[in-house]
Amino acid sequence: MSTFDLFEIREAGTVSIVRFVQQIDDFSHRTSDLHEQLARFVGDCECLKLTIDLRETSYLPSSVLGVLVQLRNHGCEVHLANASDDVVEVMQVTQLIRLIHVNETEVSLWVDDVGAVAEVVPVSVAGYLVICPECRHEVDTDKQNLGKRQTCGQCSHEFSLTAELVSEATHLLANCPACRGRLQLSRDHLKQPIQCPHCGTGTEVRMFV
Repeated sequence: MSTFDLFEIREAGTVSIVRFVQQIDDFSHRTSDLHEQLARFVGDCECLKLTIDLRETSYLPSSVLGVLVQLRNHGCEVHLANASDDVVEVMQVTQLIRLIHVNETEVSLWVDDVGAVAEVVPVSVAGYLVICPECRHEVDTDKQNLGKRQTCGQCSHEFSLTAELVSEATHLLANCPACRGRLQLSRDHLKQPIQCPHCGTGTEVRMFV
């Protein structure tokens, strides 16, 4: 694989993970280089989903955001992981959150990060138990179904999975990072250490933007 000096690679392939290696201020002078290197990396790996770990980055200048939007032209879905509150706010205000996924993908510490051992493995919410508007039965649905039609298994009523229904979900669902067993928890237990009832793995579930 080609050498890249603006970012380092944790995973390369159809799903890839990278992080910037320079201070973010330096990128304003190398925007074209950043675009060329990321586009080449995406092409070399035939990458369909690129996650950029922003754990050490507190903000993103508009020039860098422009480069990330352009990656969509290469057929690549761009994710930002561990984005700060300031980055999230900028993405929401500029509506770029419609083009770039923010904090939907969890990236753990890199091997060279200090303090290495995590007691729990964080995972994202994978679905919801929503209430059927017709019969009030709980319906198990994945978060990717937001905006799509659902069918209640109890009364066969069809309804649209709206943001309002999700916000009123009785429970949240996640998948254990070890055994992939289904976890069910209330909103009160978000970001709280829990144990998988299937295998005992410690984890915590997070709600992402």
